[in-house]
Amino acid sequence: MGEWNMRWLYLVVLFCSGSWMGCGFLGIYRHQKAEWAPPEEAEKVKFPNSFEKGAHLRGPAMQAVKVAMDEFLPPGSKVNADNALLGECLSRWDTYDTSVLQASEELYFVRFFPVISRCGIDAIVLDAGAVYAVDARGRILAME
Repeated sequence: MGEWNMRWLYLVVLFCSGSWMGCGFLGIYRHQKAEWAPPEEAEKVKFPNSFEKGAHLRGPAMQAVKVAMDEFLPPGSKVNADNALLGECLSRWDTYDTSVLQASEELYFVRFFPVISRCGIDAIVLDAGAVYAVDARGRILAME
């Protein structure tokens, strides 16, 4: 290979490795770490002695939720909408209420329902949520 071709190849590899890291273009995304509060806020937290009254999800149910979440709104993705504020709202997980129904030992239904009012938007949005059927192996069987 000539010197010119090697330089060209080097530039292409350098560009690709630098620009595609964490890029959704190829389906690759960088995991964004959670934001931690400053120590002075953390000191005020009092952990509960019991989780008896908390929501409880067994491992397979948690897996079903994670699989459905990643399919419904993949990390780093944005919802396209005619209204930019609505698109931004539908791209945030805190907009959605989530329900999990264990239909059998092997089948879970996971429902995402947007609550648009959380974004300060007074609108009715049809077909913004979804229901996924996920098996205990973490496979999506169907979506409605």
